[in-house]
Amino acid sequence: MGRASNVATRISDLKPTTESASDTPEAPVRLAHADSFDALLATIADRPKRVSNRKQDRSKRTAQQIMNAALRVFARDGISRPKIADIAAEAGVPTSTLYDYYKSKEELASEVPLSYLAAFFSKYRDAVAGVTDARERILLYMSMSADFARENAEWARLFYLEIWPSVFVNDTEELRHSIDDFARVLVLLIRQGMDEGAWSAMRDPYETAAILIGGLNQVIITWILYRRPRNLTKAGTAIVERILNLLAEELRVEQSARNAPRRR
Repeated sequence: MGRASNVATRISDLKPTTESASDTPEAPVRLAHADSFDALLATIADRPKRVSNRKQDRSKRTAQQIMNAALRVFARDGISRPKIADIAAEAGVPTSTLYDYYKSKEELASEVPLSYLAAFFSKYRDAVAGVTDARERILLYMSMSADFARENAEWARLFYLEIWPSVFVNDTEELRHSIDDFARVLVLLIRQGMDEGAWSAMRDPYETAAILIGGLNQVIITWILYRRPRNLTKAGTAIVERILNLLAEELRVEQSARNAPRRR
């Protein structure tokens, strides 16, 4: 229940207000329906990644080694319990070397999910090329989300159990925006589906996004904790298809009520 309400709260926070939407530098991204789908994906998939920006291959390898170790430690022990020395020991480097790359444990805790989110967005951008239908774009987006969690189980445990429901997100601006990007893509596609007549234009797209993300997240979290269902990708796709079918049925009922003859 707490995680579900957290999803709804986070997505409702993306709604632009009349007072601030046009006054902030982020307004063009917040008003995702006004941007092209490709432009939004390009923005969020090409976020700078520290590891890829290091000039020397040796430095890149060491930074990646530290990040991999941090992921294992955070997934195993959570974010609050481990010390920076624990991560250094897991990486097999001196603590002083770790500090050459990252200033704090908190910076690492932000960098690890950021790098994976950027990788997911980039992967989806490549996979969705040529797909134009809103429903198919959403199905691909959500099924790939489930599959990405399956392929990266340690990251999924860290992200869905530790980071998404945590206040740590609100204290880390870049990470917060990157997580919000996930919902922005979905809100844009929901609005596209409204324009295409796939589902009701009378419903709040942010609420619809919260339903889709909350439903899929619950399937992923259940898989992380209990390894059920066995086929996460199939189960995640099925729950999203069911929700989209309900949205389409809701539209059909609205149209039938509108077209029904009125009694005198």
